[in-house]
Amino acid sequence: MPFSLIEYFPDVEGDGLRVTWAHAVNSKAKLDAALRGPAMMLEADVSMACNSPYPLPVMAQPPDSASDMTLEEWLYTAVCHNNKGIKLDFKCTEVVEPACRILDKIAAKFNGPIILNADILPGPGNPSHVPIDLWTFLILCRARFPNSILSIGWTAEVIPGSSQKIGYSEEMIDRMIGLVKEYRLTQPVMFPVCASYLKYSVPEIESLLFQVPNGSLTVWSAKGHPINVDDLLAIRKAFHISYVFYDLPSELLDEFLCMAYDKK
Repeated sequence: MPFSLIEYFPDVEGDGLRVTWAHAVNSKAKLDAALRGPAMMLEADVSMACNSPYPLPVMAQPPDSASDMTLEEWLYTAVCHNNKGIKLDFKCTEVVEPACRILDKIAAKFNGPIILNADILPGPGNPSHVPIDLWTFLILCRARFPNSILSIGWTAEVIPGSSQKIGYSEEMIDRMIGLVKEYRLTQPVMFPVCASYLKYSVPEIESLLFQVPNGSLTVWSAKGHPINVDDLLAIRKAFHISYVFYDLPSELLDEFLCMAYDKK
């Protein structure tokens, strides 16, 4: 039976903020550093090699397609450190099937959690990038990796310095809930949500978690986004701490950690 992420790491005492991440681990050097470091989870981006004569998943984040590691090399290196969990972020529909074939050969050797992530629905901010084909992602990942955690979200685009007060709409939430039911996702499900939009749509996201009992959130942000520590503290207060994980720029995360535990 698959576990929720919080159950894999009892040392965090039920607090998702205590789960530590190494982000964009897309090269040999970064993977080596992350495996030797304290991070519990390794997050990396899976893209399609642009100069290969056959479908070759590599570790890269678009628009940069250059990489010094294939997905297969990355996985066989990471599996030697079974105390770490991994999160694979699929960047295009075309990479999903070949990546799943490669992961299928080695997934059983991982003792830590495996999170499979894709943006499968259009989200707020009129994002320009196209969602991953939801049928391809959900069917393949649900069937081949029933013990994984599925991370399914919305495309989102934030204009740095923007003052727009928009969030995740009821329609976006209802569509996601409908997909969870339609595809009978009984394994743990994570919903990555952009902090800049979440702060304006807490009731909608509360409804999502209420209707998906095995659900959790990954609150993410990037440099330049209109989000501050007070916003994050309000988000932390709105949801149970065991349901929420954080993917934040290092400076913002450090300040948030300090304030979160000082204000207990």
